[in-house]
Amino acid sequence: MADLLTTYNPTKVLLQIEPNLSDGTFNGRASRDLQFTSVRVARFYEFNEGYPVYASVDVEGFTHDTESEVLTIPLDPPSTPESTENGFYIALEYTGAIGALGETGGIFAVDETTLEANLRDGNAHRVFPSYQGGVYTKFWLTVITDERTRVESNLDDAGHQDFDGKVKNNFSADQISIEDVAFRVTPIVDME
Repeated sequence: MADLLTTYNPTKVLLQIEPNLSDGTFNGRASRDLQFTSVRVARFYEFNEGYPVYASVDVEGFTHDTESEVLTIPLDPPSTPESTENGFYIALEYTGAIGALGETGGIFAVDETTLEANLRDGNAHRVFPSYQGGVYTKFWLTVITDERTRVESNLDDAGHQDFDGKVKNNFSADQISIEDVAFRVTPIVDME
């Protein structure tokens, strides 16, 4: 296991964050103060017209040791380099706390209506459970907000999608380390 942790480098990272200022939490999809709500494993199934198709299943019996901050996921059948050569990923859903006014790590409140993310100096661990510092990879960030909120990021704008009265604000970068990802969530103010 230790060998895997020191030699594994992700080829891409997807992070979805949905902040909830009213209760001081955020929901994440893809550690400190994180509560895992579900775990899914997807394995390569077949190629369809040249594109990989994955079979995704919920994982039962995962354990999260909050003291050591280790999530253990049983894989049946076990994964090997041969069984994952065409693709494999783990999707985690979790809830974390938004830092209070005055804090400056992870996702934190700047004031009563504005959030920022500081992922430098180990703070990514507060937001992203599979944090691996110093690894540059393709990165997609989605921040889900209401329609009256603006999201800014240092990543490239990858479009917006409206759904159920909310907006998915999408961003991407071809090569970036999670420590270099930044975003800010602010309300849209009417100027009259």
